[in-house]
Amino acid sequence: MLPLCQRCTGFYTGAAIALILLLVFRPPLNGRYRWFHVALVLGMTPFGFHLVPHGAVLRTVSGQWFGFGVVGLLWLLPGLKSVDKQGPAARSRRLHLILGLTSIILLPAFACWGGASAAIFLPWIAFAGLTALAVLMLVDISIFFSWIFAWIHARTGRATP
Repeated sequence: MLPLCQRCTGFYTGAAIALILLLVFRPPLNGRYRWFHVALVLGMTPFGFHLVPHGAVLRTVSGQWFGFGVVGLLWLLPGLKSVDKQGPAARSRRLHLILGLTSIILLPAFACWGGASAAIFLPWIAFAGLTALAVLMLVDISIFFSWIFAWIHARTGRATP
């Protein structure tokens, strides 16, 4: 028995996996990247509003898609700060995609048939995903406010402290 529902387990584990893949592969933050992650977030709509009948596996996978999309969109501001670090790892998009798709297959299988090891492992990786989302949101908020303060100081002519 897991402490989270299937969709939340998928969401938080998807967030953890997505952040690991982003940190390792550092994909380019072009328009295709943004639209792909927007599509992942919007793809949750028919499942979240129960417009499509679905079982436990589809709830887990839709949560995982949503987790990938949310982390991808939250990554945009920190990713823009580290654009210069996107060198050779950005060329391995295919491996990044293959690992993401593999996790979409393995997570529901592990949740359904993992037994006691899944009951131990999945809550911890879900906690890691929740922590990753919180850290990404805090980083985004701090970057946003630093841009606001820089803009205010530029407009008022004051030197930054």
